[in-house]
Amino acid sequence: MSANNNPAVAASLTQTKAVYDRLQGQIDTLAQTVHVSHNVITSSVTSWADVQAIVRGGLADKAFPIGTKMYCRKDNVTLEWDVIGIDHDTPADPQFTHSLTLQLHDCFPTFIQFDAPEALYYCETGLEAGTYHFTLSGTDYQFTASADIAAGSQLMLAFTGNVPSGITVADTKGGAVSEGSITVTAGSGGTALDTDYLNDINRVIYGSNNYKESAVRQWLGSSAATGSVWTPQNDFDRPPDWTSTANGFMNGMDGDFLAVLGNVTKVTAAPGSNTPDTTTDPFFLLSRSEVYGGLENGVDEGAPYPYYANYSNLSSAGTGADANRVKYIGSTACQQFLRTPAVGQSSRVRHLNVSGQASGSQVAVNGSNPDYVAPACCII
Repeated sequence: MSANNNPAVAASLTQTKAVYDRLQGQIDTLAQTVHVSHNVITSSVTSWADVQAIVRGGLADKAFPIGTKMYCRKDNVTLEWDVIGIDHDTPADPQFTHSLTLQLHDCFPTFIQFDAPEALYYCETGLEAGTYHFTLSGTDYQFTASADIAAGSQLMLAFTGNVPSGITVADTKGGAVSEGSITVTAGSGGTALDTDYLNDINRVIYGSNNYKESAVRQWLGSSAATGSVWTPQNDFDRPPDWTSTANGFMNGMDGDFLAVLGNVTKVTAAPGSNTPDTTTDPFFLLSRSEVYGGLENGVDEGAPYPYYANYSNLSSAGTGADANRVKYIGSTACQQFLRTPAVGQSSRVRHLNVSGQASGSQVAVNGSNPDYVAPACCII
């Protein structure tokens, strides 16, 4: 017997459709209300859960077109976000399908070092007291340790001008310096340091451009307080210059905003490798290709976000100057770190310059002429 000939079944179907239509109407009304309200979610409206419901319902394009501005609070500061992509990013959690990608409209106002200068040497099994030598850029250097150096210690190299002049020791990875400087001179006396534990000299001086292990990625993903944000990610890792002054990026941020964010997986070209890195985080830096298009060392780090592809001043995708890409602190245009490494190098990171043009790269430490960051995230 068909439903048409069964009054009870027909009534049940009619009731079910009425409930569905009512719920769909409520979603559409909410979407329209937000849309009419100048496309802005303000910190005074505790409706991030409603925004998430619209996104999950696949209606974000009706309510939050590209360029929509949203706001949240971090400590006593209002953060302004732009919608840069709708369903552009795939949620890491497979139970969800839709996403709304936001990026800070301007740079975060505090300089956050991408990565710190790294240790020269990792003492896997320790060093006995004595003389040791190592080679940098074709020149031999030596030093004499007056006492045994414990296993797990790091040796940090100091310079006078561009010439190695001293070594300090930390007893643990990323730990505090435990003894005064050991003099370094030209020479090849004593035992050669094991090259398996000798770091790349550019990373010793300028920091690492490996986004996956970077200090800035730890800061972005942390809600910890000052002093607890950073931990060493490899044998050579050293504390960034902000470790004793900066809370994690999520620290002090609106809880209802954080509650609607989800993890997304990003691909990043890996320095010194043809195999790209993947990272899964709630906050991330954009890649060069996500702003400008193209590949980095043959690696596809993601298609350009519509905010950059469609709002461009350029007649077609490219790396030229583009006002839409410029980020500011106050009225000052700032250079901006991307997550993409200059893969032919070990310490330089791709960045966006003050005209919105794709520039070559900048060293990870970059304190004298700093690059800032404009993080992105996804409502899932």
